[in-house]
Amino acid sequence: MLNVTPLEGQADCHLLEFADGSHVLIDPAEAWDAPGTALAQLKKRGITHLDLVIISHFHRDHYGCLINFLDAGIKIDRMVLNVPVKSAADIEVPWGCDLNHVQSVLAQLRARRIPYVTPKAGTRIWEVTNSDKVISGIDVLCLFDGVHSPIGQTAVNDTSIILRLFHGSTRVLFTGDMGPVLEAYLAKSDIDLKADLLKAPHHGADGVALDEFYSRIGATAVLVPSPKRLWESVRCLSIRNYLIEHHISTYVSGLCGNVTATLTAQGYSIETEY
Repeated sequence: MLNVTPLEGQADCHLLEFADGSHVLIDPAEAWDAPGTALAQLKKRGITHLDLVIISHFHRDHYGCLINFLDAGIKIDRMVLNVPVKSAADIEVPWGCDLNHVQSVLAQLRARRIPYVTPKAGTRIWEVTNSDKVISGIDVLCLFDGVHSPIGQTAVNDTSIILRLFHGSTRVLFTGDMGPVLEAYLAKSDIDLKADLLKAPHHGADGVALDEFYSRIGATAVLVPSPKRLWESVRCLSIRNYLIEHHISTYVSGLCGNVTATLTAQGYSIETEY
């Protein structure tokens, strides 16, 4: 979890480094008041090539750095994304998803010949093998377009691609900005949500199905891409209290800086920048 939220704004940016040297980035973004932080993080690590970039959903605090990366010379092989239908985006005019901007970004991807696809639930979008045995990968658990879903009309946050990273038997669940409607649906679904680590939905804010959802996952640690002020606000009060009461280790980018989770086939370790 890269710290792209050092001040007041919120954003997601997660860099995955695999054993074969490949790099996958989930949500190329930075907070509105921290311009340049995401690119600086990549440069600091000497990364000029990303094998795969995933945009969980089309809010700028999850994709706003993409063209900046390309303009800076970062090579991207391919992309996975989910464009919401117009009626879902229109609900958020003028503050949320801007479909005109989204289409301009997609046009730039086509002009630069960077292929992009919208996956289906159950698709494996990345895997790493060793001696023909799959050792790591990323699976799509679910995604909806904002209208055609078992939860009906949704906000753009609920078009987030829900992903599970695995290495051996160790799992990490990435939830984008999944909101209360999708959270409640998944809590009661038969989708396998079990994970050791959880990337908290929606920067730790506005959850409604905490007990059912978090007990289904069973995570022992939670990563929260959130600035300090948001995390300590009333918007995150419910999840803060829940994690404390259930003794779940919590790592917040605005408090911990960069957070590095190292996965083994049987578990994980976590280091923070500060």
